[in-house]
Amino acid sequence: MVNNIHNYNPAGNTREFENEISSQGFMVEYNSLEKKILVEDNNTTLLQAAIRNRIPHMQECGGNGRCTTCRVKILEGLQNVAPRNEVENLMARRRGWDPAIRLACQTRIKGPVKVERQIKTFSEISRLQEEMIKSGKGEEKQLAIIFCDMRNFTPFVEGNMAYDVVHILNRFFSALGEPILMNNGLIYQYVGDEIVGVFGLEDSGHMQNCLAAMRAALGMKAALEVLNKDIQEEFGLRIEVGIGVHFGPVIVGKVGHPSHQQFGIIGDAANVASRVQSANKDLQTTILATDNFLCQLPKDTAKVGKAERVQLKGKRGATQLFELAGFRKEDDLFLVQKTTGALFSDEGAFANEFYARLFAEAPEARGMFKGNMERQGYLMGHMLKGAIYALSRPKNVTLGFRELGRRHLEYGVREEHYLLVRKALIDTLKVRLKEHYSPRIRLAWERMFDLAFKFMQEGASGKSRAGAAPKPTAGV
Repeated sequence: MVNNIHNYNPAGNTREFENEISSQGFMVEYNSLEKKILVEDNNTTLLQAAIRNRIPHMQECGGNGRCTTCRVKILEGLQNVAPRNEVENLMARRRGWDPAIRLACQTRIKGPVKVERQIKTFSEISRLQEEMIKSGKGEEKQLAIIFCDMRNFTPFVEGNMAYDVVHILNRFFSALGEPILMNNGLIYQYVGDEIVGVFGLEDSGHMQNCLAAMRAALGMKAALEVLNKDIQEEFGLRIEVGIGVHFGPVIVGKVGHPSHQQFGIIGDAANVASRVQSANKDLQTTILATDNFLCQLPKDTAKVGKAERVQLKGKRGATQLFELAGFRKEDDLFLVQKTTGALFSDEGAFANEFYARLFAEAPEARGMFKGNMERQGYLMGHMLKGAIYALSRPKNVTLGFRELGRRHLEYGVREEHYLLVRKALIDTLKVRLKEHYSPRIRLAWERMFDLAFKFMQEGASGKSRAGAAPKPTAGV
């Protein structure tokens, strides 16, 4: 993704760029946004320039050089940025970046440049894990693996136009792929009407990886219920799925022709996950998990239904399978993830509702927002969704929230404002979630907001406990 240098000119048209230098400063152009901003200080980083000008920019670690989500590609004007520092050089070597790929938080600009943000959505972040997989060298990893297969799609394919079939497939993959990405999983492949997700490429610990896979599997089931309401009205189709979850060793590496290698996983664990998925047909279940997977979870985490020993195709002896019915105790992070889609189904309406409630409660707060409120609403939604995705990567989230708090202190936000914002968010939550709202859902979101505000206030006060990070297990 980041190493393709087709059609890029890092030096750019020097004469054209020199013309963009004035006594006031120089221009930074964001390619896909078709937006230019004026930078007056030649010691500013690309990320600082974006933040000051309300450019939405990924920065999961808060611009501390601890992640690579703020990366950009310098399309023109590479000679107008400072050389990579030690942090950037380390990242670039590990990931095999070409010279035009830079960390926005570390790259100081000295003159006009044209850039392209490489990560534009939160769901793209999980794909960055592929960069750490070395070409031509396999590595054994213990992964949690999800296979999800659409059950009753063949009759629909036979009776409908090809464009409608592709339309439904894309909606299916989008809806059911999101829980995988939201839990720091990687969508490994699509095979026909099947989607495969893997968890654990970053070695976050077997328990955390299996918890993430469990949230993803249950999230896929919940997402399908929402999708079915729409497509049943539009196409008369109700999709059914079978989901298999397993944990075990595989070989991870780049495979294929040297000029066209792709990420691949090879090993019996992947085959077992596929066979477990197929067993749902006979057991008339939706989600089945192996004993090996459930053993990685904290004790009494999973609520199980049917339990059967099943002879899986190609395996010697029977395999113990369990129907995965949910969490034994409600899981805050899962509840937040499950309702995120409904909350942000109309981002404009969400932002309008929130700011109307905030300004009604605290009219003086209106003076803190001097820019375009529609733009501000988009940025606020962007920040909230980023927080939800980041909770599955706790090593980055603490730094990110603290930096956000420090930045909001510069905007004039004080400690008393957090309570006002919290109340406006919770009241907006109830209105926007509609039938998805419940007291337990509210509690999960309250805990998520409280966690975020806690770290933001630490950042604003200058307090920081190095290495402290939330552990999203039974709670957010």
